[in-house]
Amino acid sequence: MTRNLETQTSGLYIQNLNQQAIAFPLKHTEVKAKVNGNISRVEVTQSFENPFTTTLEATYIFPLPDEAAVDDMLIKIGDRTIQGSIKKRQEAQQIYEQAKREGRTAGLLEQERDNIFTQSLANIKPGEQIDVIIRYTESLKFESGNYEFVFPMVVGPRYIPGITIEENTVIGGSASAPMTLNQDTDLVPDASRLNAPILPVGTRSRHDINVTVEINAGVEIQDISSPSHHIQITRNKQIAEIKLAGGDTIPNKDLILRYQIATKNTQASVHIQADERGGHFALYLIPALQYQPDQLVPKDVIFLIDTSGSQHGAPLNQCQELMRQFINGLNPQDTFSIIDFADTTQQLSPIPLNNTPQNRTAAINYINRLNAGGGTEMLPGIRKVLNFPVTDFSRLRTIVLLTDGYIGNENQILAEVQRHLQPGTRLHSFGAGSSINRFLLNRIAEIGRGIARIIRHDEPVNEVVEKFYQQINNPVFTNIQLQWEGDGESPTIYPLTTPDLFAEQPLVLFGNKPDRLAGKLHITGMTAGGKYHQQTFNLNFDITGNPGIAQLWGRFRIKDLMNQMVSGDTKAGVEAVTNTALTYQLLSQYTAFVAVSDDVRVNPLQDSLSLQVPVEMPQGISHQGIFGNATSKKVAQSETPEFLTRSRSIMANIPPAPAPSTSISAPKREESRNWLQSESISSDDEFSDLGAIISSYDSLSPSPKNQPDELEIELEESQYLPGSNALVSRLQIVSITGLTQQMISQITQYLQLIQVPDSVSGELVFEFEYNNGRVINLLLDEQVSTIKEPTIIEEIRRKLFTWRSLETFVSKVVLKIQVH
Repeated sequence: MTRNLETQTSGLYIQNLNQQAIAFPLKHTEVKAKVNGNISRVEVTQSFENPFTTTLEATYIFPLPDEAAVDDMLIKIGDRTIQGSIKKRQEAQQIYEQAKREGRTAGLLEQERDNIFTQSLANIKPGEQIDVIIRYTESLKFESGNYEFVFPMVVGPRYIPGITIEENTVIGGSASAPMTLNQDTDLVPDASRLNAPILPVGTRSRHDINVTVEINAGVEIQDISSPSHHIQITRNKQIAEIKLAGGDTIPNKDLILRYQIATKNTQASVHIQADERGGHFALYLIPALQYQPDQLVPKDVIFLIDTSGSQHGAPLNQCQELMRQFINGLNPQDTFSIIDFADTTQQLSPIPLNNTPQNRTAAINYINRLNAGGGTEMLPGIRKVLNFPVTDFSRLRTIVLLTDGYIGNENQILAEVQRHLQPGTRLHSFGAGSSINRFLLNRIAEIGRGIARIIRHDEPVNEVVEKFYQQINNPVFTNIQLQWEGDGESPTIYPLTTPDLFAEQPLVLFGNKPDRLAGKLHITGMTAGGKYHQQTFNLNFDITGNPGIAQLWGRFRIKDLMNQMVSGDTKAGVEAVTNTALTYQLLSQYTAFVAVSDDVRVNPLQDSLSLQVPVEMPQGISHQGIFGNATSKKVAQSETPEFLTRSRSIMANIPPAPAPSTSISAPKREESRNWLQSESISSDDEFSDLGAIISSYDSLSPSPKNQPDELEIELEESQYLPGSNALVSRLQIVSITGLTQQMISQITQYLQLIQVPDSVSGELVFEFEYNNGRVINLLLDEQVSTIKEPTIIEEIRRKLFTWRSLETFVSKVVLKIQVH
């Protein structure tokens, strides 16, 4: 039942303008980081307090760095410490739910994205405080002479595209129907786990944060600064301690610390760790290579700028200033164009323009007329820029993306770049804001063989653009090859494909040699002047070294494996990630930390509350941009804009944090309205509206007693739709295990709506869990599947996610599909 304010025991709540109670069970976050050389070890303590007179479960969605190797979690209740253990994610969830039902206090830490995490804490007693401690290791960024330590504090609101997976609809759903922020879709099946309730305008959470960073560089530390926070610096010989100033403790922006060290010996460093899992190493190489500014390759630069609602105000203003500097910084022989996207995609010109004064003026005018509004339909913009016409193949095609990255379908974007980026093209990413989606910005630049740059919305842009052009005008170290000399097997080194290096950019490698035999690693490549360059490192694994190095190798192996699955989870890929995460005790999307008290601490039969922790809107992000109904027209121009997509479901307003009740872990969003919804029709979505064709079947009456058939059911080769006299599709269901006969008939009819091109034939095998009405944990068994066409596989995945049934049970399902 819903509790009244009289039942609350402390001041961890407020009333907003609508007299709704907003509770703040997260009281404080304490961050302590120790930096040695290139490696940081960070401890995050989240203090939860129950302000009610009944038992509480709190759920908190929060960020961590996208390359953090999270390897420890524990909970503290008074003077008791309960150590968390790493488990397969589903197993950890089951342990947590059982503990919650039994009245035990339990903590569950899960990863939704590389930089989005969920902390659940069950059975907090009234008035009780419980601390959750999370520890991780991270490799610091080093660029242009600066080390950079970043700690993100809030997850910005993610735009969710796709067809809504209706909780109360058996099959299908309107492709253009409104969706709420927390509804899963066929493109983002876990969307409900990505967005926390955001506080209303003018509302402050009682949650505050304190950060202490201790830097021990072994030499004098210079020029410590933060563009994001007011800081206090204490020095003791070669150690510097940095803390947040007292008035800057609101967790609504990334903490960014930058510093330099007083030595020129930063060209190379190697860290070693050896244990029973092998000899691990981290190698940092900054080539001291010179290049002449006149050694320039003519570029064809296409700018892709995000003008969606979340960019409203300061972020778009910063991106516009970046764009003006970019245009004015082009070399005389370069060509360029501009594409902008939100609900729709528009462009400055249909072909690259010569860098003339007239064209630069036209570009600046175009940039000045941009305004922000609508949803972040990034995929059409990415498709547009990847297929933008090439008029001179002698030029190096360079794409520059400017976005905050506030989307939930990151993998769909990465898959598109992975499939269609041409070998000679570079894709660079820029983010301007206080809490950018660094996961997307960093990964898209890695896959695009480019550079990622993230600056605040209030930082000067001149120096950033100047350094960027100095770097990309010519890579200084290319065609990098690694060769191992020594006994035993060669080490496994990540990244598997060594990237080109731009000026003042380091080469960072993580390796593992299971037999721990010493040897030499030779790194060779070509400099910008066409000269051969080689550097050799002697690696000896007799020393124990930094324990975080093995964790970082495991983390980068997981990252590489996940990059191979951006088009969708595969059985072999998920097994490889899971095994690596368990071996190295790491959090991943398929593993989780769980901690459970030994004793029963609350009466499980009494009422309890379950609520999500509300969070701040990221600094500089406009509530109006997220919640408003701005028009979709962004540039006044005579040309008819190209409509490339249709927003089939647009991110809605995030309502005020809900009043606590007995069932608000998934807040209702009925009152929410969409971000601006485009009415333009998709011209590039091959399977656009199949999900809306069938809304129900007559045979879908509930059958609670029904359980899945134990034996595999072989289906006849020819299937017909009811009332049809013709074969529906070349796609046939060969066998299904784990579903009832009635459900098999339903899913067969549903999947046969997919029209398969004549050029595609073969078999596909999927494994998934049917969980009380919907498909989850969907995997493609690549080893036995013979169809490799990604668009067909993606469409079948999406159809399976939107298929619904009324049967209430949980079962493992194996589905075999054949295309004749």
